[in-house]
Amino acid sequence: MKKAIDVRINVKPVFSNMVHTGIWEGPCRVGTKEELDPIFEVRTGKEQFKLWKKELMDNIDSKYANVLEPVYMQFDEKFVVPQKELDKVKEDNQETDLFLITYRVPGLDIFQKPVTMINKGPTPLDVIPYYIDLGLDSWFAHDYKEYNERLRLLQVQKAVKSTKWLILSATEQITATGYANPTDLLDLFKRYGIRNNRVTFRNIFDLMDNMEMTEDIEKKADQILSDSTKNTIKKEFVSSDVKFYKAVKAMMEDYDCNGFTISCKELCASRLPYSHKITPCLCHSLLKDEEIPSACEEDIGALLTMTFLTYLTNSAVYMGNSVLVEKDSDVTNTLGMPKLLFDPTMTFDEDVLEIHHAVPSLKMAGYDKENLPYQMGHFTYEGFGSKMQVDLYKDAPQKTVTLARFNRHGDRVLVAEAEILGSEFKELYCSPESYFYVKGGVRNFRKRQAEGLYGNHLCMVYGNHIEDIKKLGAICGFDVEYFK
Repeated sequence: MKKAIDVRINVKPVFSNMVHTGIWEGPCRVGTKEELDPIFEVRTGKEQFKLWKKELMDNIDSKYANVLEPVYMQFDEKFVVPQKELDKVKEDNQETDLFLITYRVPGLDIFQKPVTMINKGPTPLDVIPYYIDLGLDSWFAHDYKEYNERLRLLQVQKAVKSTKWLILSATEQITATGYANPTDLLDLFKRYGIRNNRVTFRNIFDLMDNMEMTEDIEKKADQILSDSTKNTIKKEFVSSDVKFYKAVKAMMEDYDCNGFTISCKELCASRLPYSHKITPCLCHSLLKDEEIPSACEEDIGALLTMTFLTYLTNSAVYMGNSVLVEKDSDVTNTLGMPKLLFDPTMTFDEDVLEIHHAVPSLKMAGYDKENLPYQMGHFTYEGFGSKMQVDLYKDAPQKTVTLARFNRHGDRVLVAEAEILGSEFKELYCSPESYFYVKGGVRNFRKRQAEGLYGNHLCMVYGNHIEDIKKLGAICGFDVEYFK
């Protein structure tokens, strides 16, 4: 399966050199006779081109971009680039995402690619507006640090455009738990380039029924159990969930998908999870560990948010229900499910936000970091339904988090900075539960979730990424509502 985040921005460097047809000085040209000689201009231009090529390779960050073969273009004081010179970029034009130029290249706009520059002088202030006005997403940076930062955001945009979701659905337009979900998938494709295959969830169980419980599945279950610090679930149930995960991956390969969601209440009502002794929770966690956005409850709003955040932050994204816990109240009474909790003694001296779902990832600290420690628990009273239990507070890489969710139209995202205050595990049902102080107040934040058409499930990622999200919104075309 090709992960969307593996894409890179293909930068086509174009070095332009004006070689005059004679020796003279004037209002835009000064120098010695030797410097003004066309032979000298050709020689120095080609030497500068070689130095520039090396400079690009040394400074453009390969994590975000591929530098395509640079080209040298030459023209004279007629300010017309001959077609044979422009044709030099044709060979890899299909792969080119944007041009990086050193100076003006008249006629380059015929290729309809964004034009970029790295320049501290006046030229980009004149050239870039021209290309923008032609409808090309052109821009300039003052130095390589700025340039690489823009490439990073463009890589996220390209990764989103390279994403295709597998949606295992009850195929109703409005899902049982997703009234505030975006429903216009075609609009999301037109807006962001995200494609999808939306099929009935019954297909995945047909696929499971035709799969053997292989040695590979058993080994994966053994590894999950052996790597955990504590287990309260039988291996046979973990194996069933791993089989479901393998079936989902096989279907994703079949449909060429690299993002996933499945309905929940409708799925539960079908009794297929009960007959197969599975819940989707472990599948979501394992997929997110592999840099694949994976959201509960056919929640397109959460999946859209998770898709952007996964690529932007290079870390897995947690999602869960949004609950108000009033100050001085104990968690047991707030949830109304005391029999499901382990000795809940935690209270808070202010209103806090609780987020709970059984889908944490071991890569929430970052895909380039070590796995977070976890326990293995079970979702149901009967004992099936594997869930990874990660202490989002104790094992947090930092206490500051970003909360986010797209609205019902998929064109605006609500973001807030929060601080994680605690986390606990439940023996059954959705767990872990984690508690957050939200800047601006929990009550007002939850009201914005409703009145701003955002909805319930919140996505959480460690660190403050709000400024990055704002910059990304400007590039990708969504609005950002910063709650504070």
